[in-house]
Amino acid sequence: MATAHSSVAEPLLPPTAARRGTLRRMRPLAAVAVPAMGVLLGFAVPAVAPTEYFCPDWAHQASMILGWTYFLAWSVSFYPQAVLNWERRSVVGLSLDFTALNVVGFACYSVFNVGMYFWPAVREQYAQRHDGAMPLVRPNDVFFSLHALVLCAIVGLQAIMYPRGSQRLSWLSRGMLGACALMVPVGVVLAAAHACAACTWLDLLTSLSYFKLAISITKYVPQVVLNAKRRSTVGWNIDNVVLDFVGGMLSLAQAVLDAGCSGDWSAIAGNPVKFGLGFSSMVFDTVFLIQHYVLYPNRRSSVALSPH
Repeated sequence: MATAHSSVAEPLLPPTAARRGTLRRMRPLAAVAVPAMGVLLGFAVPAVAPTEYFCPDWAHQASMILGWTYFLAWSVSFYPQAVLNWERRSVVGLSLDFTALNVVGFACYSVFNVGMYFWPAVREQYAQRHDGAMPLVRPNDVFFSLHALVLCAIVGLQAIMYPRGSQRLSWLSRGMLGACALMVPVGVVLAAAHACAACTWLDLLTSLSYFKLAISITKYVPQVVLNAKRRSTVGWNIDNVVLDFVGGMLSLAQAVLDAGCSGDWSAIAGNPVKFGLGFSSMVFDTVFLIQHYVLYPNRRSSVALSPH
């Protein structure tokens, strides 16, 4: 991550009483509310045309519960970082690359999920390529991606408004953002003109999902490096990591259950971003947990941040 160096240490940013109180109250509330609401929504919210998934009732019900619970865990995981930034009035310790890539990634993922769930032409194209099977995109997938986009945009605004130290966007991040800005309009023109056999709206949405997956695999690296350079996780909230890890496990469980009970394992290939999101997030969450609790256990509170 390209950053400017400074000979002056970044300001001391002690946690405030309000920060401690807010985040501590959120933990037990999330621990109880997330699984309880997941079960409630799993029973209360029906899926559209469940026979499309060729699963028995019990498996369909379990899938819905898993889906809504991972939706809630992942959705709630975006709040602690925004709250922490607001309480500190600073984003020092939060990678600017991670923040920017997160916004663009969830914009791509939102377009993918909305299109795969609501667009009849895209669903028909998908069915033609997968022996009549429909996309395994659930209502909670759509709600999650849109909700995540809003929260990521809020954190992005915080990164613009609040002090961020000497950070600048790296050239790698600029390249990825530029590639997305070029790919989308070109893809729209090609799909609208039916310029080739692979130039369909389904292919465009699939390309966006792969781009989101590429961002998800790389976006955590700058944050890992930043924590290592500072030898501290101050400014990077561990609550979002724990919730993200739980959401990743449940997302993978739902994908395997859906594919296994329907006998259509190609469904995972048809929605690779969902499977990849869960797996990649769990790997990096494990790294963050090790950094926070093992490598830098004494650098989790007020520290004078070193230049980076």
